[in-house]
Amino acid sequence: MKARSAISIQRDVIFAIFLREMNARFKSYTFGNIWIILEPLLMISVFLVLFGARGRGEFGYVEPPVFILAGFLPFRTLWQATMRKNMSALGGAKGLLGFRQVRLFDIFMARSLVEGGIFLVSGTALVLIMMWLGFAPLPNDPLFMLFYAAHLWLFAIFFGILACVIASIAREVEKLVNLFTMPLMFVSAVFYPMTIVPARYQDLMALNPLVHASELIREAWLPGYISPVASYEYLFVWILILSALAVSAYRLRWQRMLAR
Repeated sequence: MKARSAISIQRDVIFAIFLREMNARFKSYTFGNIWIILEPLLMISVFLVLFGARGRGEFGYVEPPVFILAGFLPFRTLWQATMRKNMSALGGAKGLLGFRQVRLFDIFMARSLVEGGIFLVSGTALVLIMMWLGFAPLPNDPLFMLFYAAHLWLFAIFFGILACVIASIAREVEKLVNLFTMPLMFVSAVFYPMTIVPARYQDLMALNPLVHASELIREAWLPGYISPVASYEYLFVWILILSALAVSAYRLRWQRMLAR
């Protein structure tokens, strides 16, 4: 019998964990299968009411629900969910680590793939629902939108891995990151375009790499929208730095993390 390669074994392990995560994710709620659609719809409705945005035209030249969808869905699914799932991977799936073939890195990858898949499925469904409601939600440049969304996803993966490693040393880090999650949404240009931010504050806000991710996705999604601050190079450098830090920290700490 031909021996299986390490890559083949790891691929099957990640797929098995992926199925387990999907099953756990959708069995957690009574309406688990449709919650991935209902949650962003509810959040879009809430923010439309909060900001009194209905009927206003300064949201990147598109209807306010489409503008909020283009900002909220990538931020909520690709950034928040992916980062949090990876950050809590050690505690949330510790039982799996008893199996000889399973590595903590496999859990990171499986959880990240689940969130990436949910983004694609929920995004497609929400676009179809909005089209049925009479809006025009199709991305202006779908390939570039997915390209920038993938970068936001990578940023979240490496940030979550690094946070998980640091949290294994000081558990307070996880609480601190969760504490800043909601304020971070409001300073990352998720619900407003950077074009309405006063020029004297734009450079300061542009230090946040999530602003660049939101604005680049918005440029690709919304026709006619041009960000005054978006920089692909700035976001890419951040991803490179985070990936180097996350992988290095993981390699240095993974054995001690499992021993705790």
